[in-house]
Amino acid sequence: PQLIEAMDGLFAEKFASDDREPAFAFAVPELFGGGLCGLLMPSPLFWTQMGALLAIQAAVNSLLAVIVYQAIIQKRGRTISFLTGFGVVIPLVLILPYHLISMLDLQNICVIMSIVATPVLIVPRCLEAMYGFSPPSVEASLNNYVLYYSYPIQFLFDPKTDRLLRCDSDEIRSKGTRLMRNYLLLGLMYSVLEPRGYQMFFVHDYAQPNFLGLAHIGNNFMTAVLTYLCLDTGTLGFGLAVSALAGISTLEVTHNPIFASSSVSDFWGRRWNVLVGGVLKRGIFKPVRKHFPREIAAIFTFVASGLMHEYVISIIALKKKSQCGEGDEGADCYEPAYGNHLAFFLWNCSLLLIENSITKWRVFEILKKMLPPPAVTALVLLTVLPISHWFTDEYVSSGFYSDYKVGFPVMVTLGALR
Repeated sequence: PQLIEAMDGLFAEKFASDDREPAFAFAVPELFGGGLCGLLMPSPLFWTQMGALLAIQAAVNSLLAVIVYQAIIQKRGRTISFLTGFGVVIPLVLILPYHLISMLDLQNICVIMSIVATPVLIVPRCLEAMYGFSPPSVEASLNNYVLYYSYPIQFLFDPKTDRLLRCDSDEIRSKGTRLMRNYLLLGLMYSVLEPRGYQMFFVHDYAQPNFLGLAHIGNNFMTAVLTYLCLDTGTLGFGLAVSALAGISTLEVTHNPIFASSSVSDFWGRRWNVLVGGVLKRGIFKPVRKHFPREIAAIFTFVASGLMHEYVISIIALKKKSQCGEGDEGADCYEPAYGNHLAFFLWNCSLLLIENSITKWRVFEILKKMLPPPAVTALVLLTVLPISHWFTDEYVSSGFYSDYKVGFPVMVTLGALR
C-alpha cells in the first residue's frame, strides 16, 4: 500500500498540458522584432516520472530476463523455447503498456512513449534469444543477461572478459557536453517551432503538400532535426546517468545521422537509433537471412519496424480516444493515420535495396569522391525528406513533441512592450 501511495503521489501531476508560468520576462531588441518574452523553466518532476518509469520497466524486464534465460536460451531449439517466447513473453510485453498507462493514469504522451521502450526492445530481444543471435557476452551468465535485458539503455560488455565495460571521465565529460548542447538546442527549437505548429515555412495545403516544394522539404527537415534531438537527448541523458552513477559504458544510440550520413545504408545501419536497429537486426534480419536472400530479410526487418511504430501509435491513439470520450475537444481528439509509418519504412527499404544494386556503378563512385561530405549527406536526406512527414506528422498531431517540451527551457511571447 505504501508503494502504491508513493506512485500515486509521484504521478499525481499529469502534464497533460503545458501550464508553466514564465520564471521571468525580458524585452526583445527591435532588431529581432521587439516585444516581451518570458522563459519557461523545465519541470524536474517530469524527468523524475520518466526515470521512475524506466526503473519500473527495469524491474519487470529483469524478471522476464530470468524466464528467457532459463526457458528459452537454456532450452534453445526445443518446443518449450518457442512456446515460452511466442506464447508468454511476447504477448505479455505487448499488453503491459496498456495496463501501466491505465494503472498510473498517464496522460502526457512523452511519458506514455517511455513505457513503450519495453515491448519495442523485448520483442526482438526475445526473438534473438530463440534463434541464437544475442550479442556477444550477454549469454555468458544469467547475471550478464539480466543486465542486458533490464535497462532500456544497453550496457556494453568486453567480449574478451564477458564483463561490463567501465567508462572513464573523458567519456562522461563528452556525453555531458553533448547532452547540454542538445538540451539547449532543443529548448531553442521548441521556442521557434511550437508557436508555428511545427511548420517553419508556409505551404498552401499542409494536408496535400507539394512533395518537392522547398517549403515542404524545409518543414520536414526541421521536424527531422527535432526528432533526432528528442531521441538523442533522451537516450543520452539516461545513459549518462548510468555512466556517472555506476561507472558503466552504455551504447551510443545515435551518431549524427542528419548531418553526417554518407548513404542510405549508413543512415539506417550505423547512425540512426542503433539500439533498436541492433535488436531488429539480431531478432528479425539474421533469423530470416538464414533461410532467405538478404533482400527478403531486409524487407522483413523494415516491415517489422513499421509495424512496431504502428503499434506505438495505437497506444497513443487509445489514450487520446479515452480523453476525447470524456468530453474534451480539440488537441485531445487525435485520429491516427494508420499505415503512414509502415509506408515510410517501406519507402526507405526500397531506397536501401536500390542503393545496394547500384552503389558500385562507376558514376556513383566518382560522384562520392568528387562531392564534399555535406553535399553527399544532403543528397541522402533528399531521398527521404519529401515523404518524412509520413513519420513525423503523427507525433505532431498526437502531441508528442508538445508534451516533451515540458522538460526543457522554452521562450514564449508575452506580447508587445507597453
